[in-house]
Amino acid sequence: MDLKQLDALRAIAETGSFHGAADRLGLTQPAISRQIGRLEDELGDTLVLRSRPRVALSPAGELVVDAAARIFGELDALRHRLNPADSSEVVGVLRVAATSLGIVYLYSDILEAFIARHPQVEPIVTVTETHLDGARLVLSRKADVAFAAFPLDLASPEQGAMDQTDLGEAENVIIAARAHPLAQRQDVTASDLMDFPFVRYQTGSGSRHLSDRYFLSRDGYPPILLESNDTEFIKRMVGLGLGVAMVPAFTVGSGRLDRRLCRLGLAGERLTQSFGLVTRNGARSRAVSLFLDFCAQRQFGKLAA
Repeated sequence: MDLKQLDALRAIAETGSFHGAADRLGLTQPAISRQIGRLEDELGDTLVLRSRPRVALSPAGELVVDAAARIFGELDALRHRLNPADSSEVVGVLRVAATSLGIVYLYSDILEAFIARHPQVEPIVTVTETHLDGARLVLSRKADVAFAAFPLDLASPEQGAMDQTDLGEAENVIIAARAHPLAQRQDVTASDLMDFPFVRYQTGSGSRHLSDRYFLSRDGYPPILLESNDTEFIKRMVGLGLGVAMVPAFTVGSGRLDRRLCRLGLAGERLTQSFGLVTRNGARSRAVSLFLDFCAQRQFGKLAA
């Protein structure tokens, strides 16, 4: 079975004759007859009922024509995606990777705005456990672009294979329950935190990189209560008074749970982390370039407490 045979059957159905189908397709009538004969032999059923003045399709022929209509419709849509009549129109699929924290707190609005502005580009979003997982999806060609925190902390060959687009900078803060002994202070030191259980992100997350940088350059971490990459779970544990944590400031808002928390700065220091997009070197389709430009025009700036 090939497309020419299906096209011949469709032309017969629409014109009502082999002669009309031949004229439409620029073929001879015997050529049309041969194509239909081969198709009937392959499918093992009669497709065209030869009658006068118009031929008719058998029930099997009707089924094949319906299937052909769907096939040709899909092909037309594919041609439009890959070679639109308006060459300025960008179409296609864009595979985006991001952590659940990033989607919930930072990137959902920008994805929604991009979809509204460019409806012919279909984003397919994969939610990852850590930003490094997203970067590795890009490296393995399972994603086109990933939102990530910087630095990536990948192995040297992987790091060199990535392009980075900065979008903004986020400040991290200490959170504690309002009944916590530290709650009345504006700033705390690493020494102040040593007496209290600490809830931290898991290895591989951007916030874990930041807390490692802060505590491991001093006397090490306070006693670790637990690890999780679920920011809402971390906030709930802190809100119950079970410990303190370091989280991105933009994750602590005015919700019911957040009103049970207080934010504390780090005395003499602002802990900030850049974030943005990563792509593979030289792997920028029109859809990827469009998305990078769109995000760059909507700079997040400095997200502080």
